[in-house]
Formats: sequence, C-alpha cells, structure tokens
Amino acid sequence: MRLQHALPVFAIVLMTASITSAHASAGAQTPAGAQPPAGGQPPAAGGRGAAPAEPHNLKVLPTSTTTAQILPIMRNFSAALGTNCGHCHVWTAAGDPSNDYAADTKPAKVVARVMMQMVGEINQKLAANIQKPADQLTAVGCMTCHRGEIIPKLPPPAARGAGAGAPPAGAPPAGAPPAPGR
Repeated sequence: MRLQHALPVFAIVLMTASITSAHASAGAQTPAGAQPPAGGQPPAAGGRGAAPAEPHNLKVLPTSTTTAQILPIMRNFSAALGTNCGHCHVWTAAGDPSNDYAADTKPAKVVARVMMQMVGEINQKLAANIQKPADQLTAVGCMTCHRGEIIPKLPPPAARGAGAGAPPAGAPPAGAPPAPGR
C-alpha cells in the first residue's frame, strides 16, 4: 500500500529534479529586483527572522516532507507556472513572519493539489502500462503543459495544408465538390 503512494511522490520529486537541473543548466538567474522563486530563501544566519518552520497541512506530499525537500519542489512549480509564492500561498515577502504557507485560503492552492495528484496518477499509469525501465520513461510534470504560464496556452492551429491533418497530395481541398467520376 505504501508503494502505491510512493510512486506518485517519487514521480513528482523526479520531475522537479529534472526541471531544476534543466533550469540550472540554462543558466537561469533571478534578475535584480525580481520576486524570489516560490518558497523564498531561509534567512541567513544573523538575518531577519528564524529559519522556516517545518511544513504542516501537507495533503499531497508525504507529511514527513521537510522544508529542505519542499523548497526545491516549490521553486520548480514557480518556474513552471511563471509565478511566485503568493499565487497559491498567503505570502508577503521572503522571510516575512506574516507568510502563511499552510493556509488553504487561496483557490489556486486547491487547484495545485488537484494538479499534483493528476500528474502523479498520469506518471503512475505510464510506469505501469509502458513496460520500460524507469530511466527510459519521460515523466509528465507541470512544465509539460504550463511552460511558464499560470494558465496553459494552446498553440495556434496548424496552417491549412500543413501538418498531419493535411489532405493527401492530389486530394481536392476541403469543401470542394468531388471530382467527376468518383
């Protein structure tokens, strides 16, 4: 039973690790004056406030998940959706004591939980039904659809006559009367 829950969590962690490595290898940095990624940074020694408390009110990730484990996951969500902590959490600024990551007051947090469960289920079904070793499977993640947008954008439709939906060569255009003798 524990393995059934561990696989979606493993898939989420694997997905976030791959996004982190891709993001880091692209040389991404936070521009000066930009909002920090989701989760912020724990204050440096001697800095304002205490180290962040261990998380609570976890409903999708295992309840034993630590702040050190959650921060990279949240940063990946932030990068995949092109947003910051305040989109899902009651958040003012990095290290601000008024931040309330556990609060369930924002609808986006509920949506995020449902999406995390959906991604876990998809990856679990892929692993179960595509008989390949785990290292040969590509996991679905937030970036798969969102690509830096809070609401995923669909690409424009392919130009008529181009792509897989195009009629075969020599076929009459769509809506044209059938050729004589056919």
